[in-house]
Amino acid sequence: MKTNLIIVFVLSVVFVSCNNKTEQSTDSVSGFIEISKAQFESEKMVMGEPMLFPFADVVYFTGNIIPSVDGLAHISLPLPGIIDKIHCKPGQIISKGSVMFEVSGNGFVDQQKDFAESAAIVSRLKSDYLRAKELYKEKIGTLKDFTYAESSYYAENAKYTALKIKLESMGLDVSKLEKGEFYPSYAIKSPINGFISFLNATIGQYIEPQQKIAEIVDERSFQLRLSIFEKNINKIRIGQTVAFYLNGNKSVKYKAVINAVGKTITLDSKSIECFAVIDSPKYINMVSNQFVEGDVYTAVDSVLSVPETAIIYSENDSYLLVLEKEIHSMYYFKKIKVNTGRKVNKYIELTEQLPIGKLLVSGTYNIKIE
Repeated sequence: MKTNLIIVFVLSVVFVSCNNKTEQSTDSVSGFIEISKAQFESEKMVMGEPMLFPFADVVYFTGNIIPSVDGLAHISLPLPGIIDKIHCKPGQIISKGSVMFEVSGNGFVDQQKDFAESAAIVSRLKSDYLRAKELYKEKIGTLKDFTYAESSYYAENAKYTALKIKLESMGLDVSKLEKGEFYPSYAIKSPINGFISFLNATIGQYIEPQQKIAEIVDERSFQLRLSIFEKNINKIRIGQTVAFYLNGNKSVKYKAVINAVGKTITLDSKSIECFAVIDSPKYINMVSNQFVEGDVYTAVDSVLSVPETAIIYSENDSYLLVLEKEIHSMYYFKKIKVNTGRKVNKYIELTEQLPIGKLLVSGTYNIKIE
């Protein structure tokens, strides 16, 4: 009696186990993969066909965000001087023409004095020159006197013009200087719109002309500087699309377009610098010299492809299940070995033409083939 109970128990376990197995089998005679319609629906399987999907050949790059050549300004002094006032601070947004510093110094005063003296001398020498010219025309004056007056006037006028250009570039009204009305200080103004990325000056500090006291970056001029390896540079062309991301966040990609391809190899990295214009930079939170990564799309073509979920892997081979026939409550699929290529956006390229027909494109994860 005890033996009979054990046999019944074992048979019950086998029966339950068989019912829990996937209703998928391989017909040893036909070689088909058999899937019941009940299993098809319960496992939410989907059938479809190979389709043309756009694939791109890409070149990976690293790089950084930099301002364009007209979006970066280094601020220094035209003359040695002392910082009297500072009207800005690091990180501040500043407009073109805004006063950043006020500067004074003996050199500035001396240059104003030299200009005022030169203006007075030019006025006198011009009068002498015009008088000598008239006398020479009437054959009263000598050629020597006329030549001397002319050369003296031209030499002093050259000095006057040079000083005038320098002082006007500093924003001074030279007509006041000609009357002896001197400025105690002059202003250093921003040459571009942007934000102050660097400031190194204090009130009372003596500054030489070669010292950089501030830097301004126009964030609207940001562009990409890409480092492309030498072996890939022949694939890069002006006008190609770039997809890049910031801070290692690959889920958010931004667009740019190649606008310059370098011609010099950097010896340390064996790479070539290329540049790209960023699409809608004002909507991207970027900072100067920020590290970026991405891909340059060098070619785009439409190829026959299927969803990655359609591929069944067995050992080192890849297979698709193509619907061969449908009889009553059963689907009969035939496995076809395929060669695959590139992957993008969850689609995989088929490198060979397949017979037209329906195939299983989703729900293949429980199917085992030999």
